[in-house]
Amino acid sequence: MERKKDFLIDPGEIRKLVHKNAESRFMHTTYREELERFFLLAKGDKRAVELSDYVLDADLQGKLSEDPLRNMRYLFIVNTGLATRFAIEAGAPQEVVYSSSDIYIRKADVAKSIEEIVKLNHDYWVYLVGLVRDSRKTQQYSKPVVQCIDYITSHFNTKVSLEELAGITGLSPNYLVSLFKGETGKTVGEYLTEFRIDSACALLTQTDYGYLQIALSLGFCTQSYFTKIFREKAGVTPRTYRLKHTDKAFTELG
Repeated sequence: MERKKDFLIDPGEIRKLVHKNAESRFMHTTYREELERFFLLAKGDKRAVELSDYVLDADLQGKLSEDPLRNMRYLFIVNTGLATRFAIEAGAPQEVVYSSSDIYIRKADVAKSIEEIVKLNHDYWVYLVGLVRDSRKTQQYSKPVVQCIDYITSHFNTKVSLEELAGITGLSPNYLVSLFKGETGKTVGEYLTEFRIDSACALLTQTDYGYLQIALSLGFCTQSYFTKIFREKAGVTPRTYRLKHTDKAFTELG
């Protein structure tokens, strides 16, 4: 299908903007300057936050919209999108990084002021640097163990078998069990259960999901089994945990 010419940018339009920028003595930040904060992020260096605050200044960036608030929103999305890639490349958990960026971008989408978006940018970079620093602490794990952890993080709400993990890592189930336990101090099952319970704690305090809904969404076969395991790990029932950790108890749906 022939592409409509309306979607093509006239090269003259680009030259016109280049000329306009030259007349106003505006220059984009250099590629090296652009990359510096991302390289620092990949090292878990806190200086990345300060540089990100500086670079987000609209006066240093191209104009993506005539509306100042929308322009800042676009700059935030670009900055966040690039940051997620470098954080993942540095070893931060992929699903956690992508999910956190989704949350922050949604917050920026409804922000009412430039100051609010600037604060969101600062907070997200602080979070990402911390996430990268934490991930660097776990990089003593071997590649097969990291592969297992990544798979569990992405599939924690389904049945995860040793055979699946062995297939992903190319190791025998018996050797993988020994390797995972030796490096993490936990069995695969224990690691999976702890991840599910940590997720349950978040759902109990951040959503109004019913207990059955939470149980099934995390891969537990019944609500009673979920309650039993949660009590063993958290020391209280899901209902008690919710009441204790929320200012206002959600309506019980389960």
